[in-house]
Amino acid sequence: MRQTYKVLLVTAVLSLCQTVRADDNFVSILAKRIGGHIHPSICRAGDGTLIVVYKGANVLMCSRSSDQGTRWSTPKPISTSAKRPDSIREVKKFEVYPGTVDTLPDGRILVTWNYIADDKAKDGYYERALLYSLSEDQGRTWSEQHLIGPIDGTHLGAVRHNVLSWSKGRWLLPLRVGPPRLFSPQSGTLTKFPVIGPDGIQHEFQQIVRTAPGSLLAMGPVLLHSSDNGQRWNLIKKFPAVPDKRDNAEGRYLTVLSDGRVLVTWGIGNKNLGLRYNLSTDDGQTWDASRTKILLSETAVTARYYSARTIQIDDQNVGTVFMNREGVHFLKVPIKRLSDSASTK
Repeated sequence: MRQTYKVLLVTAVLSLCQTVRADDNFVSILAKRIGGHIHPSICRAGDGTLIVVYKGANVLMCSRSSDQGTRWSTPKPISTSAKRPDSIREVKKFEVYPGTVDTLPDGRILVTWNYIADDKAKDGYYERALLYSLSEDQGRTWSEQHLIGPIDGTHLGAVRHNVLSWSKGRWLLPLRVGPPRLFSPQSGTLTKFPVIGPDGIQHEFQQIVRTAPGSLLAMGPVLLHSSDNGQRWNLIKKFPAVPDKRDNAEGRYLTVLSDGRVLVTWGIGNKNLGLRYNLSTDDGQTWDASRTKILLSETAVTARYYSARTIQIDDQNVGTVFMNREGVHFLKVPIKRLSDSASTK
């Protein structure tokens, strides 16, 4: 009887360990040594397809999954992203710089990027044009590129984290440099969208999201909350993913959940290990750092200017795309695991 009990106990422990390891098994979308501005981003199409876009050899690459991230298609180039815009002169030193991929309310997939032309050594010429392309078939094919801007002869630079769909078919662009802008793809017009908190400063915000209840969160050097569509902004205190002065929130990512909670995913420093998650249960208005979860705690995850990006897959799961020197990877995580009261590492 005692021997039988020991066998059952060992079996139970082994089963638990296997379950824990299975939870932390990530899938490689790109399994090869990489470096440079890869910046993978992710979105979920209306039919549930997951779409990841990242930078290849001066062209954006796209991979798709139809089974919640278990398997991924061979990455294919978004060919239009490799083309030099007519308004940018041809130079020897240039770069395609990735932005973000987002799902629009009408189901189309939007991808943004920069075409950087650097001829400073010759005559000081430097341009960083902001471009976009659309897909109507869940990332299989893409439209020709379109230019956003410039404004008064100056290109807008990078959209780092997301494009937020707005009223009248417009898009809100949280820019890496300068105030956010509302863009109308129909007319091409751009207007400033001031985001000014109690300190009276117009910070640069890398991400602006709309929560399930309809509030706005703007993440930059500070985290701000608005319940009136951006007319007034309140400072959120004790946000666990506080940026340092050099990072400016680029290594952090906000995910709004359908039940009203808000998730932040982030990393710390140049030698970051693991993925940090923290859930706010009240529309992003309060946070508890003691509830932070760290998954893949022994795995290198590039942070700081590279943000791991998380989306909601279904009512029970989220998925995170991240990178390190060994490639681009995806981790599926049960939301329940992130909402447990105890901190985990």
